[in-house]
Amino acid sequence: MPSFPRSRRDFIRMLLCLGGGLLLPSGRAAEKSASDRALERLTRGKTAEFHRGVELVVPTTPETRLAVPVIVHSRLAGTDLIALLVSGNPESLAARFDLAPPMHPYIRTQLKIVEDSEVIAVVRAAGRYFQQRSKVSVSEGCD
Repeated sequence: MPSFPRSRRDFIRMLLCLGGGLLLPSGRAAEKSASDRALERLTRGKTAEFHRGVELVVPTTPETRLAVPVIVHSRLAGTDLIALLVSGNPESLAARFDLAPPMHPYIRTQLKIVEDSEVIAVVRAAGRYFQQRSKVSVSEGCD
């Protein structure tokens, strides 16, 4: 038979114990990585499909992790956004480029990559989101 709280303090403790589980994130939300959450925020919850029209060029083993060259080229009509995410960095969103209509959707930049990561290029074209991914292994040597 369950015991009922004798005082207000015991009652509050019981409520916190029972309701505390409701405040914890669900298992599915806890499984998402920081880069997946950043991708979800960037696309506003829409799915970013893989597409061959998005070209991502990044070396798999760069010379230095302080300036990793990255090229993104979109062959999709109506491209107005190119973003780069790095899964291993403390802040996953590494770069965001909002493009005006007459601009050619080609970006060349350098990123600092803290540890072995996956670089994710996200492109918005005609209101839909597309992505391409590439793994990068960086050395732990002196930079």
